[in-house]
Amino acid sequence: MSNKNKTWDPKKVSHRFWILAVSLVITSGTAISPALPAMHEAFMDYPTTLIDMVATVQQIPAFIVLLFSSRLANRFGIKRIVLSGMLLMAIAGVAPVMMDNIWLILLARIVFGIGIGMTNSLAITLVNLYYEGDDQAQMLGNRSAFEPIGVCAINLLAGFLLNINWQAAFLAYGFIFIVLLGFWKVVPEYHMPKQEKKKKAKSKLSWKIIWPALFCGFLTIGMAIVNVLTPSVVVMNDIGDGTTASLIITGYTIASMLMGFLFGAAFKAFKQYVLVAGLLCMSVGTILMNFATDIWSLSLAVGIIGLAYPLAGTYIFDMVDSHVAKSEDGLANSILLVGCNVGTAFAPAIVSCLEGFAPFSGSQPGIGVYGLITAVLTVLTLAVLLLKKKS
Repeated sequence: MSNKNKTWDPKKVSHRFWILAVSLVITSGTAISPALPAMHEAFMDYPTTLIDMVATVQQIPAFIVLLFSSRLANRFGIKRIVLSGMLLMAIAGVAPVMMDNIWLILLARIVFGIGIGMTNSLAITLVNLYYEGDDQAQMLGNRSAFEPIGVCAINLLAGFLLNINWQAAFLAYGFIFIVLLGFWKVVPEYHMPKQEKKKKAKSKLSWKIIWPALFCGFLTIGMAIVNVLTPSVVVMNDIGDGTTASLIITGYTIASMLMGFLFGAAFKAFKQYVLVAGLLCMSVGTILMNFATDIWSLSLAVGIIGLAYPLAGTYIFDMVDSHVAKSEDGLANSILLVGCNVGTAFAPAIVSCLEGFAPFSGSQPGIGVYGLITAVLTVLTLAVLLLKKKS
C-alpha cells in the first residue's frame, strides 16, 4: 500500500465504501435498457436486435480487455488502471447524448466496454487484497450488493431523463464521474508485499477456474434477461413504457442489494448450499417472468431473480479465491468475469434461440426454457453436493 496516505484504514466504514463503490458502475452497461423502446422507434429502419445491442455490445470488448487488466495493474498500479477504466466509461457513457447515428452510438458503447474490462476484475481483486476470512466473504457479498445499487441509480436516472428524450437518458452515466472522484481522493495505490512477489509464479488456467467461469456465465444470462428484456415484456403485455420498466427493474436491484448485504449471514448458515438456493431463485423467477402479464407478477418474478446472483455468484467468487494465491487473484477474477461478460453479451441471442425449443407460450418463451434448464441444473448441483458430503 502506498505510504502517501497514512490515514488509510481498510477497516474504516468510509474507506470500505470507496473500495466497494467501484462495483457501483462495473455492471451499469445494461442500465440504459429503459431507453430501448424509444430507440426502436427512432431507428425503425434498423433491426430490433441491432438496437438491443446498445445495452449489451459493451460486454464483448469488456471480456477481451479484462483478460489483460491484471497485467496492466501489475505494471502501472491497480488504482491507475481502475481510474482510467472509469474515466473511459464516464466519457463514453454520456457521449450518445450528442449522437443520432446508431453506428456511432455502438462505437461509444464499445469504448464503454473497454473501460468495464479495465475495471471489472480489479474491483473484486481490491476486496481480496485488503480483506480475509469471514470479513472477505462479507465484503464480497457487499460488493455484489453494490452492483445492483449502481444499476438501480443509473436505471432510475435514465427512466426519468427519458421524459426529455432517449438521448438525454445517457446523461445518467454522469453518475460515474462522482464514483471516480471519490475513489481517486480516498483509496491509495496498492503495492504487492515483497514476499508475495517472490512467491509469484506463472498463473495456470485450470478446470477449477474454467468450470466456475461457465457457471457464472450461465447465471448472468438470467441477470441480463431482467435488465435487457424487461422493457420488451412490459411493452408486449401493455403493462407500460420504458419508465415503467425502469421501476420494475428497480425491484430486481433492491432484491439483489438486500441479498448481497445478507450473504455473509446466509453463507454462515448454509455454507455451500447457498449455491443451490441461488439457482432455485433463478429457475423460479425466470419461469414466472415468462408467464407474467401484469406489473405485479412481473415485479415478483424479477424480484425473485434478483436474489439469485448475490447467493450463487458471490459463493463462486469466494470459493475460487480460497483456492488461489493472492498474486493470482487478478487472473482468476478475470476468467470468472469473462464468463459473466459472455453470458451478458449473448443473453438476448441465447433467449431467442431457446424460443424454438419452448413447449409453452408466453411473452418471451425463451426465458421460460432458460428457467427449465436452470431447474435441471439446480437438481444436479444439489445431488453433487449431497454425494460429496457422504463421501
